[in-house]
Amino acid sequence: MQPAPVRPRALRAAPAVLALCLAVLACDDPRAPAPGAPTSSTASAAPAAPSASAAAAPTATEAPRREMPPRPVPIGSSGPIQPSAPPEQQMMAIQYTLAMVSPQPTDPLVDKAYLEAIVPKLAVAVRTADKGKTPPNPVKATKGNRKIEIDMGKGCTERTPSNLIAQRAGSSLRQAYDAGILVVSCHDVLWECHQSTRDPSDVLCHAAPRR
Repeated sequence: MQPAPVRPRALRAAPAVLALCLAVLACDDPRAPAPGAPTSSTASAAPAAPSASAAAAPTATEAPRREMPPRPVPIGSSGPIQPSAPPEQQMMAIQYTLAMVSPQPTDPLVDKAYLEAIVPKLAVAVRTADKGKTPPNPVKATKGNRKIEIDMGKGCTERTPSNLIAQRAGSSLRQAYDAGILVVSCHDVLWECHQSTRDPSDVLCHAAPRR
């Protein structure tokens, strides 16, 4: 038996050298991702950071506030505007009370069922609260059913409209507003007081002798 031929040392080292070269080539390959780095598909799927304009995008626009003409006295004061007041102040009172009863697109529609129910209740209420002689048919709806006018002999003050509707007629200013009524007023031989149903603090009285 002939002994096996002895391989040269260079041939025995060839597999190790080949493996080392392949490892070096893999490290130098620019397309090989670094350990832990995301692949190109993962990076492209990552959401972009929001821009400054997107982050500062405003929320839903608030409803515009109701614009009113100048008031002759500040909110919280009912006046009254006296007959001797300057003509400019009296004109402001007229314009303001007209604006109080002017409907806006956001105001509720008139609920005729509520109106038909509250008018007779207020008529009974004013007859019991009146300090003078109550006129016939003392309660009526005016201004396209947006205003309830209460006529009385004596005793109209800034508190009378809300007291009549809440304490004596079993309703409230809020219910009146929800039914589309914007103003409840009282009127005696000297004064007329306009009570807003939108804002309970908005009451304005002025001289208005009834003839």
